[in-house]
Parts: sequence; C-alpha cells; structure tokens
Amino acid sequence: MNQGQSKITWHRTTDRFRARDPVATRVRRRADGPFGPAFQDVEPRNSWSWGLTLVALFGSLWFLITLPFRLVFWIIAWLGRLTGAALGFSFMVVGIALLAGPLYIIGIPLFLVGLVVTLRCLE
Repeated sequence: MNQGQSKITWHRTTDRFRARDPVATRVRRRADGPFGPAFQDVEPRNSWSWGLTLVALFGSLWFLITLPFRLVFWIIAWLGRLTGAALGFSFMVVGIALLAGPLYIIGIPLFLVGLVVTLRCLE
C-alpha cells in the first residue's frame, strides 16, 4: 500500500539522500530556502579523506593480525560448549536411570543438574 511518500528522502542529520528504490537518479533536488530558488540540482559528492583511508587500512590490518587468535579462541569456546552439552546430557540420562530404580533421591538432583548444564551450554 503506497501512502504517498516520495521515493527519495533528504536526511538533514546525515547530509545524504536515501533512495527507497534501487533505480534512483544521480541528480537529486533539494529545497534551498524561502527566498532562494525553489529547487536546485545537487550532484552527489564523491570525496574521501586521507584520515578515513588510513583508519580503514589500519582496521583491516588489525583484523588480519588478530584473525588466527580469534579463530583459536572460537574453537576452544565451541569445544567447551560441546563438552558441557555432552556431560549435561549424560547426567540427565544417568539421573533418569537412577530415578527409575531405588536411588531416586540421587536421580532427581542429578537430572536437574544435567538439565541446567545442557541448557546453559546451548544458550
């Protein structure tokens, strides 16, 4: 349902045009003021600065330098979660087995501890 909004919107906070459809024109119009011309052609700015380029370069270098360490820590974290989930599931199985026999006093807490450990590792 189209509510009558324009396809191109001017955002004063970001000083940019935001197009709602992918086929936006390159020349856009902006309202100047009450005493100036009603509309004036505005070309999009294609400028960049050395500071932003250097920040992007250092950011990508830092990403590449720290990537092996982050991969190792990620693998260790996943192995810990898988181990905890397997241990918690084993506790639940043993707790249910003990619950079926005469040691139900031990089986109930063991099942609950296994359930909490498994749910914590799956979080």
